[in-house]
Amino acid sequence: MNNIDEIEFSRIRKLVAHYTVSPEAKDKILVQPLATKLVKATALMDETAEMVWILNHGLHIPFISSDAFTPILNKVKKGFILNPAELEQTADFIRVTRLLVRFFNKQRNNTPIIASYCDTLTILDTLESEIYNAIERGQVSDNADKDLAKLRQRSNKLSTNIQDTLQKYLQSKKYQTMMQDYQIIQKDNHYTLPIKASFKHTFGGSIIDHSNNGNTVFIEPTKIVHLTQEKATVENQIYLIESQILGDLSAKIYQELSQLEANLNIIIDLDCILARAKYSQSINGRRPLLNEQNQLQLNEMRHPLLSNPVPLSLNLNSTKRGLIITGPNAGGKTVTLKTVGLAIAMAEFGLFLPSSGICSIPVMTAIYTSIGDHQDLDNSLSTFSAEMKQMSYIVQHATKYSLILLDELGSGTDPNEGAALAIALLQALQLKGSLILATTHYSAIKDYSTKHPAFITAAMDFDLKTLEPTYKLLLNQIGTSRALWIAEKNGMPQEVLIEANNFLNTGRFPLNQSQIKFKNHSKKIKSTISFKKGDRLKVPEYEQDVLFYQNSDLANQIIIFVNKTFKTIPIKGAKLVRKAKDLYPEGYNFDLLFIQDWKEYKLNRDLNRGSKKAWKKLKKIDKLR
Repeated sequence: MNNIDEIEFSRIRKLVAHYTVSPEAKDKILVQPLATKLVKATALMDETAEMVWILNHGLHIPFISSDAFTPILNKVKKGFILNPAELEQTADFIRVTRLLVRFFNKQRNNTPIIASYCDTLTILDTLESEIYNAIERGQVSDNADKDLAKLRQRSNKLSTNIQDTLQKYLQSKKYQTMMQDYQIIQKDNHYTLPIKASFKHTFGGSIIDHSNNGNTVFIEPTKIVHLTQEKATVENQIYLIESQILGDLSAKIYQELSQLEANLNIIIDLDCILARAKYSQSINGRRPLLNEQNQLQLNEMRHPLLSNPVPLSLNLNSTKRGLIITGPNAGGKTVTLKTVGLAIAMAEFGLFLPSSGICSIPVMTAIYTSIGDHQDLDNSLSTFSAEMKQMSYIVQHATKYSLILLDELGSGTDPNEGAALAIALLQALQLKGSLILATTHYSAIKDYSTKHPAFITAAMDFDLKTLEPTYKLLLNQIGTSRALWIAEKNGMPQEVLIEANNFLNTGRFPLNQSQIKFKNHSKKIKSTISFKKGDRLKVPEYEQDVLFYQNSDLANQIIIFVNKTFKTIPIKGAKLVRKAKDLYPEGYNFDLLFIQDWKEYKLNRDLNRGSKKAWKKLKKIDKLR
């Protein structure tokens, strides 16, 4: 459960991916794992630092277009012939490769790492020149073949002759009465005129097509047949020459496929580094110091996803490895947890941090979080059960290089048991050497953290003059929950707040009863028979006697026990057979009459009195489930 989504790191990924140029780099950013080793994390940070230097000095980095290049390489790999636009994109990619090598070679003194990456790029300038010479403005160039220009000129001249001939038909008085419309229409490489169907045998030419209603026929005049045939022959020659050129270039690209793929991978990496640098620059980030000694020092670190966040400063280390945060709801405790988590995740991703001072960040192998509601409806787990399932996993897998972020641990159950379990979990985690940050309202956890040498306390500041939270973290202090203030802010009536305040000060329960009375306008109801728990009854629904359990919440309904099952039936027709007090001795436990499963009853009774055998049996049942 190395769940960095609970601290919203996925949003940081998307923001960084927004700065990529290529789709391939964007995809890589969205799935790139965090660096969990100091060497790797430091290398990422060095890359980002060099690219930030480039940006800070206003230098323009040559880069590929935003179109994906991978589909083109896949097409070549499968043996397909590239079209002119794809060949041009390939030449552009080769050109960018050459420019990147030249650019970073000039900046080698300031960017030695990135320059070394570019040293591994293969420059394919010969292939680049061949493509640019053969392809121009999205089509095969006239200069690509000695006969191509002549054939294209011939094709254009034939097209002009065809158009001129057809215009003469349109302007001739002889044919104007035959025309359905005065325009030239091309049908399947045939130049036709729209002729009224009644003249289809009079107008000389070949019928190429008919209109849907049959009133118009599209005729290719006899005078242009030889022109269109010659044009088709010329166009076919052009197509063969162009196909030969495209095929030859595609074959040459295939020969350099491995170099192109290797170049693409390096350029994608450079694109990712540039994106990290642009994002780091956009948040005014500062490079943190990385360590393996669980030294966490934040100097006015700002939450990167909030507008105008209150800066956070704190200091934890291998000796003081736990921080317990107290204070009111909506006071910033959870934001503090997420800020710490994001600081470590961003550093391990190679990002600078939005801080006023230089931060020291430990490189962790895992970030474990328990933040928010963990209710799992699909698996029928309550919030507390789901939280305990998650905490069991964390305790079993946490190490000294784990960051643990816990929000309101143990709050979904009885306060005393929840606090006891939370303290035991905190103790187990700190014994493993993990770095722990937790929030709580429980007084017992606050006391534990003040007495334990491995923990320090912190409170979210609260302005007593304005009665507003300031969202500042105050180290070595214990905060209060400010529940009454939050209730008042959200419209709680004053009489309720006064009662709550009195109870806090005195500990006395408010026991005054309501004096509200209701007027009874209904007619007097006849008194009904009153049964007692355990009475034996005769009811119309069953032949055998049944036991009375209690009155139902529904009007004129009672709950009975029959065949080891509770049933709700109408009270009408129920007759007393014998009273319970006449059937059983004084002091008898009537609940024993209504046990549905004696085995379960016996197990629960043994559990309550602490039977070890019963507890073993319960664990065995849980495993079978």
